[in-house]
Amino acid sequence: MARPILLFCCHPLTGHITPVLRIAAGLHKQHGWRVAFLSSAFFRARIEAAGLQFLPLTSDAEDMDDDSLFDRKVAGVAGIVAEQMAGMPQSVTDSRHQAICSVPGEWVSLQAAVDTLVSENPGERIQIVTEAFYYGSMPFKYGVSLPPAVLPRTVCISITAPAIRSVDLPPFGNPAPFDQTPEGHARLAALWEEWTTTKAVGLTALWQMKMREAGGGAIQPEHVKDLVFMGGGNYVCHDAIAQVGVPSFEFPRSDIPAGFRIVGVVPPVVPAAPPAFAWWEELVANQALPIEERKKVVVVAQGTVETEPTELIVPTIQLLADRDDVITIAILGVKGATLKASIPSNCRVADYLSYDAVLPYATLWVHNGGYGATMHGIAHGVVQVLAGDTQDKPESGKRVQYSGLGIDLATARPTQEALGAALTTVLSEPKYADTAKKMQAEAAALDTFKNVEAMILEQIEASA
Repeated sequence: MARPILLFCCHPLTGHITPVLRIAAGLHKQHGWRVAFLSSAFFRARIEAAGLQFLPLTSDAEDMDDDSLFDRKVAGVAGIVAEQMAGMPQSVTDSRHQAICSVPGEWVSLQAAVDTLVSENPGERIQIVTEAFYYGSMPFKYGVSLPPAVLPRTVCISITAPAIRSVDLPPFGNPAPFDQTPEGHARLAALWEEWTTTKAVGLTALWQMKMREAGGGAIQPEHVKDLVFMGGGNYVCHDAIAQVGVPSFEFPRSDIPAGFRIVGVVPPVVPAAPPAFAWWEELVANQALPIEERKKVVVVAQGTVETEPTELIVPTIQLLADRDDVITIAILGVKGATLKASIPSNCRVADYLSYDAVLPYATLWVHNGGYGATMHGIAHGVVQVLAGDTQDKPESGKRVQYSGLGIDLATARPTQEALGAALTTVLSEPKYADTAKKMQAEAAALDTFKNVEAMILEQIEASA
């Protein structure tokens, strides 16, 4: 029997689309799968350039992209359960309109995508592969029907730190540490009790309401009564969870959900040509020197969404300005951007630069903690200093600190003293570099595309 068409669904943010699209393209190009990809028009060119069929988000989800999803004053969103927002981490509250409010529109879009595939491919089967924060795939797992061509079992891809409730961890974004002692479990249970009964009540109610709205009469209040916002329902409703990462980076929780598997890091993209910066040859020449003669290369970036350079880029290049044993590479993250600050003689500036192009030359990777950026660092065996406090960044930072990969400053605006101490420590203590190289080897031993394919095949077989 012919293999089914894979229908990928992904939360339409660049940080989510990029790794999921790489996995989808890898399955298509290297393993011969037919792949359709459901997303907003903003990402159409990228999806089609990867050789995949683009299917559009529709309804009120069609225009979602980085700009709209990070507008925290979107009409109809500002003020929603505002009384529950005070004191909650931005990593949590961003999901209020990014994920929850889009559920009905995403579900309608998924139905339309399936109808298109059924119409174009009569008699073919369809396997859904959904990224964890595409909440619009959840109604299917809560009993809302799709055409018989759609296989009943689904695969979830997690490209952030997993936001799944655990007795060993606090709620997502909470700074409390991983703890498996009886006393720790008691403290963490109290935090979860506060989360479920107080802090997240409004967001949970909103999520449950949007799920019922998406499902129409097929989803009743009793069906979603156990859904708790950021409690992991968007993961564990699926039959398999493919977690991007390496085992030594993840907390060894005692209650890993059934079907959860760490599949590896998305492989780096080898640039087709060297970046067109006048200083690039200096970087290449430095790498060619004997290791004892090389300058240390510190790469610093803010990411592609929160790109304010005064938070991390400017302080980093200033702190390293007087070190003649260091070359600093500052990545601004926006094409055409310039740095409106004094640029030290040992600093080189790029408006936009592939992480995979520059990190093979790096000694230290300084960034604001996006999980994708962290995975790039692991793939290239680079020590990291993280400074971020929104989206998934606190969770990335906690894992960097716990694993020994680097130092987490746990804020988007660290003090000069804290940042300077972190830079000095990781550049001088070999234990961090040793951990980075071990983690790189661990990543290299995992075939991410093959591992995801194996999980998909298991669910297809189980659906037979």
